[in-house]
Amino acid sequence: MKLTFIDFNCMGLFSFDTFHGFLISTNIFQRMNKIGELLQKEDADIIMLQEVHTYFILNILKKKLSTHPYVAYKRFLYGPKGGLVIFSKHPIEKTEYTDYKTRGSLFNKSFVAHIIQNGVLSCKLKNMSLSILNTYMTPNMDYDHSKANRYAHYSEAQIRQLAIMMKTAAAKGDTVLTCGDFNTDKNSYSYTIFLDLSEATDVFAQETIPTKHQEFYPSHVKVDRLDHMFLSTKKKILETKHIFTKKVPLANGTTAYLSDHMALEATIQFDKL
Repeated sequence: MKLTFIDFNCMGLFSFDTFHGFLISTNIFQRMNKIGELLQKEDADIIMLQEVHTYFILNILKKKLSTHPYVAYKRFLYGPKGGLVIFSKHPIEKTEYTDYKTRGSLFNKSFVAHIIQNGVLSCKLKNMSLSILNTYMTPNMDYDHSKANRYAHYSEAQIRQLAIMMKTAAAKGDTVLTCGDFNTDKNSYSYTIFLDLSEATDVFAQETIPTKHQEFYPSHVKVDRLDHMFLSTKKKILETKHIFTKKVPLANGTTAYLSDHMALEATIQFDKL
C-alpha cells in the first residue's frame, strides 16, 4: 500500500519578519482559498498543516478539502491549538495534543510561543498501524541555529521531547511519521540530536534547498531548510518533491506566494499497515 503525505506551514496569520513580508502576507482569505484548491488537486492521502491559527481559516480549508472528511485538531480559544491540523482521507482515531514543556521566555520574542501554544498534534489512522505527529516549534527570531543562540535552549528541549514521543510511539509497534515546522535548520546541532534520539529516517535526507522564501526576510538573512518529515522505520520512498514553490494568481487579481514556506510532499510504500 502506498500513501502520499503533504506537510505545509500555510502562514495562517501574518509574517512579522519584515514590513515587506507583512504587507505581502495580509491577503489571508485569498491565500487560504487558493491553498485549499491546490491541496485538493494534489490529492494526497494525509495533509499536515501548521499555522491554522483561527477557526475562520479552518472552516475555509474544510470546505475546500471535502475530499478529506477526517480532520484532527484540538480546540482552543481562537482556533486549533498550536495552529496544528491534520486532514485525512482515512478514518482517524486517538487524537491528542501535547504541549511543549519548554516554550520560550516572556522576556524575548519567543513569548509568541506561549500565545500560539506550540506543541505536538498526534493521531492514529484507524485500522492501520500508522501514527502521525505534526509539530510547530518555537520560532527562532534571530535566524541563528547555533548552540550559542538565545533560542537554542528552547529548541533543544522541544527537539528532545518530540524525539522521545516518536520513539515511544514506535515502540508500541506503529510506524510513526513525524513532520512539521521545526524552526531548526537541517545543518544545526538540534537536527542531529533529533536523529540520534529518535533513530528516525529523514524522508528528504538528500535535499538541502531552503523551505522558506527569501522575499519574506531581510536581505542579509540566509533562509534555511526548517520543514522536515521523518519516519520511525525505513520504508521505500517512491517520490519526494517540493510544492507551492512559486507565486500563483489569487482571486483578487494579485499574484503571491501561498505562504512564506514551501510544502513537502512524499509518497511512501508500506508493505503492511
